[in-house]
Parts: sequence; structure tokens; C-alpha cells
Amino acid sequence: MTRRRIPSTFDLLLLWHGLFAGAYTVAYLTAEGAPALHEFSGYVALGLLALRFMVARLAGQRAPWALPVPRAAMWKNFAHQLLTGRLGALLGRTPFAPLSGLLILGVMLLVSLSGLAADWWKWEDLHEGMAEGSLLLVLIHIAIVSFAPLLRRLTARRDDDARLAPVALMASGSERHGRSPASQA
Repeated sequence: MTRRRIPSTFDLLLLWHGLFAGAYTVAYLTAEGAPALHEFSGYVALGLLALRFMVARLAGQRAPWALPVPRAAMWKNFAHQLLTGRLGALLGRTPFAPLSGLLILGVMLLVSLSGLAADWWKWEDLHEGMAEGSLLLVLIHIAIVSFAPLLRRLTARRDDDARLAPVALMASGSERHGRSPASQA
């Protein structure tokens, strides 16, 4: 009998993130060609934002549902590490990730609300301009969130190569002298 795993709060946040990213993507891509789908996905995004802010309010400071506010101590520690030449600070969680997440939530709320207002008033230009600007913010967010793991992976690969280099040199050196590593054992 297979036991079912209860989703963690982080799993639920990832689900919310996927649904929200999907609603945003559909709304953005259907802005010109499919107005009913554009409006529906916009309402879904607005509902998901309302859910996110409501759960964040109930969760308080508890992660992962708390709003991603970069604390002053995080900025101070990050700046100190960079100023002292420890570029390894870029490998961990930088204050730019929660800042970009918070900006995304705020801008998307404004985009969604301007879209809602455009249903009743002539705010289509405002909504369209904000939506176009939001794409740049989304791309910056993706770059920031992807940068640290990519840098960590590149650094790990470089470290692995550095550790293996002496072994490779020993193996190639012994073969040049007519000895194989197996015959030395």
C-alpha cells in the first residue's frame, strides 16, 4: 500500500507560484488575440494575488508564505561580504531575490487592478503600458533567481576540475614513461 504524502507549505507555495506564472503568461500572450481568455487569466491572476496576500497576512513572519521582504541585516551582511572581497556571497541567497519577488507581487497587483479598472473605464493604455513593463521585471526576476544556482554549479564544476587535475596529470605522466597506473599497483 502506497502512503500519500501531505504537501508541505513550501510545496503549496510552489503550486501557487506555478499557477500565478501560468496565469500571467496566458494573460500576456493573449492580450491582442483572445480577449475573453486574456480577461479570464487576468482575473485568475488577481484572485491568486489576493490569496497570496491573505495567506501572507495570516502567516505573519513564518516562512515560506511571509512576504519576501529583504531585511536590513541581510543587505548589510551582503554588502560587507562583497566589500571584503568574498564573492562567495553571490553564491548564496542574495537580498536581490526577495526584493525582486516583492516588486513582482506589487507590480502584478497594480497590473491586475489596472486591468480590472480597464473593464469599466478607459484605462486600457495604462494597463497595457504597465503590463509591458511587467515583462521586463519578470525577466529580471528570473535572471536574479537563476543566477546564484548557475554560479554555484559553475563554481562546483571548476572546483571538481581543480581536484581532479593532479590525478589526471599523474595518470598522463606515468603513461608517458611507459608505465600504466595499473602496473604500478
